[in-house]
Amino acid sequence: MNRRPDDNQQTYLELLRKRMDVQAVLILPESDMLVPFREGTFYIVVVNHSHVDTSIRRMRIKKQVIVEQQISRWQLEKGAVNGLDERLAMMLAKAEILWDKEGYMKHMKQRLSRLPEFLQKKNICREYSRLLRFFHETKERLQQGMALDAYHSSIQSLDSWARLIVYEAGENPQAAIWSQVKQLDYSVYKLYEELSFNAEALEKRIELLLLAMEFWIISHMKNSVRFLIEVMEKRSGPWSLQELMNHPLIQDAEIEVPLIVDKMVQRSLIQEVACSDRPNGDEEICFILLG
Repeated sequence: MNRRPDDNQQTYLELLRKRMDVQAVLILPESDMLVPFREGTFYIVVVNHSHVDTSIRRMRIKKQVIVEQQISRWQLEKGAVNGLDERLAMMLAKAEILWDKEGYMKHMKQRLSRLPEFLQKKNICREYSRLLRFFHETKERLQQGMALDAYHSSIQSLDSWARLIVYEAGENPQAAIWSQVKQLDYSVYKLYEELSFNAEALEKRIELLLLAMEFWIISHMKNSVRFLIEVMEKRSGPWSLQELMNHPLIQDAEIEVPLIVDKMVQRSLIQEVACSDRPNGDEEICFILLG
């Protein structure tokens, strides 16, 4: 599928093979949109260093332009557990292995293609919270008569919805995500298509999308917030909002916790309780799981 290195570039590859720290060399398709430069052949070099400068280098070897990005085994091992940067994950999925010491990269590509369950739940919860945010923004802007702003928010909500669908399938989002969603959930793909190409008035198209989206949000809520539920199950007592937001598993997850908690209360998944008395007599509202 990829352009094989020509005779001049073999010089570059031979130099890499002689380096003790190089584990594998991969090449990206010439026409791939993930490549930042249109000129030159793009190589990914996997090295054994614990930390690597991930900046991209452009070189000219025997009049041939070569673009090189290094990534360490440490980054890959960490990514197999916690997830890689999305663009890098897509690049590795598309790249062809040219040279692979001890078959390491072949095995690693298989590992990276499978989404760990913990990461899957976290990503689903994050995208669900974003879907909620953009759903409410779309609804509010439409009610205010700002159709174009509502349309912009609806596109953002569909993007989160699409990514959620992909994560539910245990996959990583691809650059052409709607082609991916078309294979996984044709009904959601059709909603995107109807919003984009239907001849009806824009406001009507957005209203129809909101109806379908609201039904999906309600019916898929419990599974979508499983990550947050499992964090709350780690203790039997109530949680303050701040405790949830500062939990080590949540604080860097980019999850809109207040929005999800509010929706969980509405759907009777959790209950509001008073968990502390303040000196001025006020009570802090906390949350406890139901059922």
